[in-house]
Amino acid sequence: MPKQRGGSNPPSPTRKKVLLEGRGRRDVIIILILLIIISIVIVSWLSGLWSCGINKKFLTDKEKLTIADYINSVSVLVQHSNKISINFFTTINKFKDLSNEEIEQNLSDTIEESRIVYENSIEMNPPQYFEVAHGYLNLVFNIRNKSYESFKPALFNVLKDIDYEKSIKQIAESFINMYMSDEIYVYFQDELKKAGEKLDINNLTIIDSKILENDKFLSDSIIASMIADFKSVTNFQERRGVAVVLQSINFSPKIINEQNNYLIIQKGSQVSISINIENQGNVSEQNVPVKLTYEVEGESKPAKFEQKIDLINPSEQKTVTFLGLKAYPDKKCKITIEAGPVENEALLTNNSGVFNFKMEK
Repeated sequence: MPKQRGGSNPPSPTRKKVLLEGRGRRDVIIILILLIIISIVIVSWLSGLWSCGINKKFLTDKEKLTIADYINSVSVLVQHSNKISINFFTTINKFKDLSNEEIEQNLSDTIEESRIVYENSIEMNPPQYFEVAHGYLNLVFNIRNKSYESFKPALFNVLKDIDYEKSIKQIAESFINMYMSDEIYVYFQDELKKAGEKLDINNLTIIDSKILENDKFLSDSIIASMIADFKSVTNFQERRGVAVVLQSINFSPKIINEQNNYLIIQKGSQVSISINIENQGNVSEQNVPVKLTYEVEGESKPAKFEQKIDLINPSEQKTVTFLGLKAYPDKKCKITIEAGPVENEALLTNNSGVFNFKMEK
């Protein structure tokens, strides 16, 4: 039996109007795709990568192996990207049968896996003549990752009636980005084939990739129906909390080693510190305070600093930097960084971090 979570009213006429504003989206998408393609071509030409006039080249066995390895590696990434899409739409289609925790976890997994695919792609070194094709591929994975990243916070905001109009547009844009990535992938396949032909490798192909499950998701009425359906079964359980990501700490001057539980940093005239703050709840948070307390051996009064994060979405991390702290070479120093707490904070044990450090003489 589906898990019931209470009821909710369908979108008001005003909200429905929001969903009817994008009837020209397909034309806009086509124009965007053309602009992106033209940009890639220009950049590739300026970088000396454009090789239309180059004669076919006789390949050595090593070069053939390099190309084969490249095609295999790309195929693995594309297959993973396809699988991520299947899991994403499985979550959407089974929305009524999943708990809020399961939905949130599934969408978080989608974002993380998509990010890894994109990072692996940009770290690859394509063989000669395949640079343009790989530029298209990087763009495909980048757009897909952004579509998943924007969908999750928008969905939970809609379910809580937070920034409803903006969030529902963001959901629609996520599906548009998926469609756009599918169209650009076709250009990647074409460029891959052309690169092979330049090297006298005929019929060089790679698996298809279409992550937008159905073009119906480009329809405003379908999105309106989907959101209304979601809200009719969702009793959203709010969970709020921010955390200091301890492993993200970064000093300037940089850390050179660690001695007796003290981080040793290079000598400098000032100290700057940056650290990531993560929203571990399922609600967007605004004006989140981040405080730093700076204690120094022999100094009676600690220095205190504060900054605010204007907006941080669920699962998002934002970097906060404190600049211009006074340097005390060879003295024991301690900083305490505290994020939040936000209203109704669920967990307070991860809101702060303490770091001991000393600057070189």
